[in-house]
Amino acid sequence: MEDPDRYGILTSITWSSTGWTKPLTKEDLKKSKYDFVRDNGEAADHLNFGHELYPAEADGTYIGYSPMLNRNPQVRDLGAIFFLSSDYQHDNRKCIVGVYAFPEIGETLRKAKHPIFKKFNFGNVRANVDDIVYFAKPVVIDAETVVREQLLPTGKKISQRGFNYLTSDNVINILRLAERGNQRNAKLRGLLERLGHEGDNGGEGLGGLVDNPDAGSLGGIAELEAKMQKMKPEQKLRVSVYIERGRIATLAKRQTGYKCLLCEAMKLKPIGFLKENGQPYVEAHHVDQVANLAVGALGLANIITLCANHHRQMHYGNVDLLSATKTQFKFRVDGKDFVIKKIKV
Repeated sequence: MEDPDRYGILTSITWSSTGWTKPLTKEDLKKSKYDFVRDNGEAADHLNFGHELYPAEADGTYIGYSPMLNRNPQVRDLGAIFFLSSDYQHDNRKCIVGVYAFPEIGETLRKAKHPIFKKFNFGNVRANVDDIVYFAKPVVIDAETVVREQLLPTGKKISQRGFNYLTSDNVINILRLAERGNQRNAKLRGLLERLGHEGDNGGEGLGGLVDNPDAGSLGGIAELEAKMQKMKPEQKLRVSVYIERGRIATLAKRQTGYKCLLCEAMKLKPIGFLKENGQPYVEAHHVDQVANLAVGALGLANIITLCANHHRQMHYGNVDLLSATKTQFKFRVDGKDFVIKKIKV
């Protein structure tokens, strides 16, 4: 199941004075925060951005490493893994130095042939070479920047353990900051466009289409669905998240009176807590997942409004969609059947 709350990962690596393309210098090894690196005089992550110097694997991927990924996070369909390192040459400032987009996590051996791979022949993350971007000018972050630019989930701090999950919005926000400092990096601009967003330098992205005044109309939905036919699953997820938080979602919430429709079907209090502006909090949910790309999947008739608890239950709980007619959905939740009327378009 795709999870917009775990769309990316921020993971730590050892600082490299050579841009993660060559073995670490003696000073890099000495200053590393990892005991293993200092004690053994080597690091497996020092080639993470050697994808333009060394050969790729037969499938077009390049293999990297982060010690924090040895835990093998149980996450599918990640949008991005960002690498964070402490720059000891500049007061240990924390820098995001690059990204593997649409990666695969898991221990793997390098099969590509190069003398340097004889010693460093393994890794735990891989991505297509075209989806790997090194930030020549890193994204420097601190606690204030994280909050101001919304680089981590709300309430989260930069982990002392070197590992943070990122929402889809966090991923895009980090990429936007990276683009500001690396405006000549065409791969970075292309990555933003592929994820469905216009960059800081302009260009029409899917975000503009989703949020434009016609996005909720039949014509606007048809246009977006046509574009999505050519998208990869991770891009469809990004559009789904955008819609669940954008104009179409707002229309849905207004039509349902900001109620949790499942709470209402269960004869529970359907209105949740009030936000600071006095408006009830409720979330939008696609019944037919956008990645399935059924006709009408992006429209109001495919959206129901749910409280945060029931929204998570729809994704991860014991819930089955029994039927969907022109006017209603029928769900089985924990063995009990409930009917929810569709939003009228």
